[in-house]
Amino acid sequence: MTTARFSHSQCPHPSTKAARAACRAALRAAAAPADTASKAKVAVAASAAAETAPAAAVAVAREETCTKCSEAYVTTAPEVIDVDPLCDDCTTSDVVTNDAATSSVEITTDTWREHKDKPASIYVVGVEESIAAQSITGYSIKFLQFTDSDGKRQRIAATTVERVTV
Repeated sequence: MTTARFSHSQCPHPSTKAARAACRAALRAAAAPADTASKAKVAVAASAAAETAPAAAVAVAREETCTKCSEAYVTTAPEVIDVDPLCDDCTTSDVVTNDAATSSVEITTDTWREHKDKPASIYVVGVEESIAAQSITGYSIKFLQFTDSDGKRQRIAATTVERVTV
């Protein structure tokens, strides 16, 4: 082992001089001939490394409510922010509805072009009911442009938009 080629970036120990020195000593002891003194040092270093290593991620079961069918289900999937939870039945069902409010495809400023000819629901912050749009004609950081149900083009500030679903 050469110190010029070794980086402690992957080591689980704290980034202090003492911890790095102990890590280097443990690596040298592991590379040294196998005698009883070096085996003892390796065992001590390994136990110290095990104490400072971060714990493995544990899957925790939690109860969620499906936003499509409103039924409760238990999941161990990692929790994702800004995504409507769906149960297994709703994610695997081939039932297609025309009601934009029950759909779970969320449009962002990056993906609006893929759904621009489809009817959408626009949820505005502070307004309980969604706005029904015939199509989305533009979505940027500043504005959301859409054709409303009357066929008129509308533009609202993107900061007031909570989410847009198709």
